[in-house]
Amino acid sequence: MYDVQINFKSTSDGWRGKLAQNFTFKNAENITKAISLYLTNVAKDKRIVIGYDTRFMSKEFANFIGIVFQSFGIAVTIIEGPSTTPLLTFTTHKYQFPLGINITASHNPPFDDGIKIRMHYGGTPSDDVINKIETYLGKTLKSSNKQYPIKFINSRKEYVRRIRKIIKFPKKSRSNVKILVDTMHGASYGLLRNIFATKNVFVDYLHEDFDPYFGGINPEPKFESTTELQKIIKNGRYNFGIAHDGDGDRIIGVLPNIGYLSPHDISALLVLYLAKYKHFKGNVLGSSTLGRRIKKVCESLGIVYEIMPVGFKNATLQMLSGNLLLAAEENGGVGFGFYIPERDATLAASILIEAESIIGLSTLYKELEKIAGNSGFCRYNYTPNINRKKLFSKIIKLFSEFNFYDIKSISKLDGLKITYKNDDWLSIRYSGTEEILRIYCESETRNKAVKIKDFALKKIQEIERTIK
Repeated sequence: MYDVQINFKSTSDGWRGKLAQNFTFKNAENITKAISLYLTNVAKDKRIVIGYDTRFMSKEFANFIGIVFQSFGIAVTIIEGPSTTPLLTFTTHKYQFPLGINITASHNPPFDDGIKIRMHYGGTPSDDVINKIETYLGKTLKSSNKQYPIKFINSRKEYVRRIRKIIKFPKKSRSNVKILVDTMHGASYGLLRNIFATKNVFVDYLHEDFDPYFGGINPEPKFESTTELQKIIKNGRYNFGIAHDGDGDRIIGVLPNIGYLSPHDISALLVLYLAKYKHFKGNVLGSSTLGRRIKKVCESLGIVYEIMPVGFKNATLQMLSGNLLLAAEENGGVGFGFYIPERDATLAASILIEAESIIGLSTLYKELEKIAGNSGFCRYNYTPNINRKKLFSKIIKLFSEFNFYDIKSISKLDGLKITYKNDDWLSIRYSGTEEILRIYCESETRNKAVKIKDFALKKIQEIERTIK
């Protein structure tokens, strides 16, 4: 039997692989059988909704697994047209499907694809759910005599309507706000334009055409991959620029006179606007690699700030329990306690556009600088020549080698995080799904953060050479 557990990597919320190598129709069928057994034996609700992104063959995989589910007596609904993961999650929650599936590899390389699972409560599955599904891999499942026709649903209108209920515009607002959205050839095209169709906001798009190669880069919104967006916004034709990843759950921003806004800036601006100007209540969660600005905003407003390990599943339970304003990740994922427990870049963008229309994001950013000072961030993925776990175990023992500045504190909560006496910091983690080490740095400017990264990378390579 083809060993799907070895050749098709599980992630925090599903499975991902390389097209034609391990993301194959056979492996997708094996996973589909296992999910069918889970729906039958554990969920006891034989319904599922399926979405797909703009990747090569994603639609074909969605249709294929829909037919496989159908053969086992599962009632299948497929979302019409490419779907962001937040749209798939919204649909799963609204219609109380026990599970939803999006065929996507999110921000990963063009020839990756995967199966993301979302739960009826509108969030990521727990490890127990993924592990339980995997216990059914390879088990026999007979075709059902009772098969239901596959249904198709267009839930975009309801999703847009739901977000419009959250966004508020007073009678007096700034007019003719112009927004440019870089979809990075992903699934978020058209959503913001539909949300603001009846408002005095004009939304244009960049890279909205279908391109399974994503313009030759990974569809991941970050400084290096959004240079065209930054250049256009700099010339002043638009008030605000936004970029989303391939499946629409990550966000960065650009302002004409300020430039690139990292996910750290975005999350801090959202907390400042929601708590101070909209009077929303609740605690704030930030990943261990999130910048210091959001914490300083929380302190200035008397908001409880907590640190969580990397991975949005660590926020889901707290979001379900209530009393949470916002949860944010370093990679651009932001979720809101007044919505469903899911990252949603379209909702985050909508709130920022509202803030731009009412008070201006440049004004809000200047206020952020007064509260939290300057910040620049750098992230780097390093592919070692040896086992990443073995290398990291040596790094964590030699943490004192990473003394770019005098070290103030060390945290091993989630990888290795070194905070220097000037409050700059360096974090090193190994990926749970890829053969890489991740390096994160924050300083007063991005150039200074890059210097810390370069120093850390040199030390890592020196340590690597000592390991046989």
